[in-house]
Amino acid sequence: MEARVLRDDGKSIELELKGVPLSIANAIRRHLINEVPTMAVEEVMVIENSSSVYNEVLAHRISLIPFKTDLDNFVLPEECDCGNRLGCDRCVVRFSLRAKAVSEVVTVYSRDLVRETGTEVVEPVSGDFPIVKLAPGQAIEMELYVRLGTGKKHAKWIPGIATLYDGPDGSRTLYFESFGFLPPARAVLEAAKIFEKRTGELERVLMEALGDAGKEA
Repeated sequence: MEARVLRDDGKSIELELKGVPLSIANAIRRHLINEVPTMAVEEVMVIENSSSVYNEVLAHRISLIPFKTDLDNFVLPEECDCGNRLGCDRCVVRFSLRAKAVSEVVTVYSRDLVRETGTEVVEPVSGDFPIVKLAPGQAIEMELYVRLGTGKKHAKWIPGIATLYDGPDGSRTLYFESFGFLPPARAVLEAAKIFEKRTGELERVLMEALGDAGKEA
């Protein structure tokens, strides 16, 4: 099997795959979409909201903001042993959002989110996402809990677009465009690692189930 980078501009990547069965290449593509962990707001604690937007709508809007993801220092909540419902320094990054309009309309953006815990890596992929407009006298205050999650749990954690198509010489090309959570090359490597781990677990389970019969075969 061979793999060659055809293009990588930091936002998307194209990989030429030679000698890779279609089933395996497609499994990598599916793991890219469904299994690679990324960071997004999972929980919102509203302290004050006198804007014209309901709490639920505001929380949903914020939850769709993609965050640059730190996979080296954080784990999925279900893999953390802290036992804390709100999480710990290994499984959650806490942000706060406070804004108030005094004499004129104020537009609140993702750049107004303030990181209270966590590493400098974790931040919105862009500060230009509009969140809400506040009329004079209106204010919002809330705490946001950013956690790792996967696309199979909710679409807000899908790291990007992944497609697979045949090349002219019988090879296959894997194309991945990142939404900004992770560099595209890192996302592809994480998908491959997760796939390898899953197949290793399957082999172990089958060996345990088949026992001596499997060895004789």
